[in-house]
Formats: sequence, C-alpha cells, structure tokens
Amino acid sequence: MALQRIAAAAVVTLLCAVPGAHAQDVRGFVSTAVATDSNHAKYPAFGGGVIVDAGQPWVSVGAQGEALVSWPYFAGRGALFAQGNLAPKDQPVRPFLLAGYGFGEETGTILGGGVEVRSRGSRLGLRLAIEDHMQRYVAFRNATTQHQVGFRFGILF
Repeated sequence: MALQRIAAAAVVTLLCAVPGAHAQDVRGFVSTAVATDSNHAKYPAFGGGVIVDAGQPWVSVGAQGEALVSWPYFAGRGALFAQGNLAPKDQPVRPFLLAGYGFGEETGTILGGGVEVRSRGSRLGLRLAIEDHMQRYVAFRNATTQHQVGFRFGILF
C-alpha cells in the first residue's frame, strides 16, 4: 500500500511539474519536379507532402507523394523521410539534409538536401530540393545501384 502511495505521489508531482505542451511546427508543401529514371530519361512530376518538427527544431520528419508523368502513362511513389535542419526555424533561409525510404515506383533509399526560403513570421515560402532515389538491382550475379535524381521546386504553406 505504501508503494502505491509513493507511486501516486510521484505521478502527481511529475504531472504538476511538466510545462504545457506546444503545438509542433507542421508545414505542408506542393511541388513540381523533373525526375530521372534508371535509363536517364527525364520526366515531369508533381506532388506534395507534409513535414513536422520532431520535438527539436533541427530534426523534422515527413512524408511525400508524387506522380511521374510519361504521357499517356503515370507512375507514383511515396516516401517517408527524416530531415536535418541546418538553421533555426525562425531564419528566412533554412538549408536541410534529408534521408529516407521511397516506395512505389523505384523503391529504395533516398538521400538529398535543399533549402526552405520564407519571410520571417510567414508560413508561405519556397522549398527547393535535390533528391537521389537509389535502387539496388541484381542481375546475373552483378549488383548495381541505379540513381534516379529529382529536382523539386515547391511552395510551403
């Protein structure tokens, strides 16, 4: 019984001592891109995503999706990624590095980087990114890594 009272007192003390939680910075974006495939052909693409600061202003996590167009055909892919922000979120120019995993068309690891640009205090801005979607192929005992590079231009909101 004494152990339960000590545990209850500890829980109440911790709950009273914890400061109020603040909403995480959530940013959405829509983008257009030029993407390459494993044969180095270039395709237009369009899509969007969401980015959320993960408790620390220099670490964000996100998800994005895009459609690749080769008229009259379309292909899609999505990605989950972590983003390392190289400047505080109140800076007008915020460079970043990203790493993640893409699925759908050209499934594999993603590495990249870019910059977010916006006026101080504004949610609207620009997002420029270069992403390398890497896919591992094994054919006739030879393993190769194909690179599908995308140049993305987007609007933050």
